[in-house]
Amino acid sequence: MIPIIGISVWPIVKIAVIIALGLYIAFALVVVRQVQLMTDTLEVGFEGPLRFLAVMHLLFAFAVLIFALIIL
Repeated sequence: MIPIIGISVWPIVKIAVIIALGLYIAFALVVVRQVQLMTDTLEVGFEGPLRFLAVMHLLFAFAVLIFALIIL
């Protein structure tokens, strides 16, 4: 709690963390899209594992956001 203003900092931190995680999900969506475009353009033989990693990254980002919403 900030004594001069009389407000608690913790709710502001919680909101900032949720917003940051939302931005990270946007980044993960961009990564998935970029991997899709790259694998459609180039054929190097490991497109499957690369797409899998991109999708797992996106799912992990969603899981962290959900976990944060439950815990915070």
